[in-house]
Amino acid sequence: MEFGKFDIKYAPPIIAAVLIFSGILGFAGDIGMTANFILLGVLVGTLPYIVISYLELQWIRSIEDQMSPFLLDLAEAQKTGMSFPDALKTVSKTDYGRLSEEIKRINDHLSWGIPLQEALERFAKRVSKSALVGRVVRIINEAYNSGGDITRTMESISGDLLTLREAQKERKSMTTQHVMIMYVIYFIFIGIIIALSKTLVPMLQLNAQTSAIGGLLAFQDPCTACVGASHIFCISCNIFGIVCKMFSLGAGPICYYNALFMTMIVIQGIFSGLVAGQIGEGSALAGLKHSVIMTCSGFAILLLLLQSGVI
Repeated sequence: MEFGKFDIKYAPPIIAAVLIFSGILGFAGDIGMTANFILLGVLVGTLPYIVISYLELQWIRSIEDQMSPFLLDLAEAQKTGMSFPDALKTVSKTDYGRLSEEIKRINDHLSWGIPLQEALERFAKRVSKSALVGRVVRIINEAYNSGGDITRTMESISGDLLTLREAQKERKSMTTQHVMIMYVIYFIFIGIIIALSKTLVPMLQLNAQTSAIGGLLAFQDPCTACVGASHIFCISCNIFGIVCKMFSLGAGPICYYNALFMTMIVIQGIFSGLVAGQIGEGSALAGLKHSVIMTCSGFAILLLLLQSGVI
């Protein structure tokens, strides 16, 4: 989409760059604020494309779902003696959801004198990310070129598509329980993190209060050796220190472990959602909705408990 000479698809990265540079230049002395601006910039720069990709996937799948009834209706219309353009014009009045708009475009192209094969190829290019539509168009065009019975070809394709969609629906119903198991595992993981926070952090506080005894308690600040050092193994301390300042998670060893738990929950939520999408719908991209649900819920639960002092 364009406004004048500006393509709107460039807006998210431009806004993201402005936010990142604003955080770096405007809050150079405040690492927490700088990190928040960078995080916001990354989200603004990536989320629109993720959402658009997911919506595009849903659009393609809605078109694929309607291909079988469309081809069957088109074949039935041709059986009455109609030519392909007349049959297409007739079925274009039927509601096929999001496929209807594409059918009307094909019908318009034929009315303008564009050959059938070219009109179908244009349709395949508009939904180029659908391998299924591409195969259907190639089969119809090959049947048209060879002088075969297009009506019987479309009936056969419709039956195959219907069988395929039914198999996919059956598979989805069978894998739904596995997706739910992924959610259960994730929230059990959050429960374990909360339990660790309830036991580990108090032990760290007790260790700090009784350090004069001689270090009898096992828990120590893992970042003590990294103060003023630039060793590669100190990267985690630097990262978790920034996370602490971003979300006010405490200081010292408490900061380290709270930031570690927060990071673990976010990473676990993202990848658990992608796995759930791959299991349930056969596409990691379809799992983005699960990733968003898991990550946001886990992050919100832990942050709320930390800020309220429950853990």
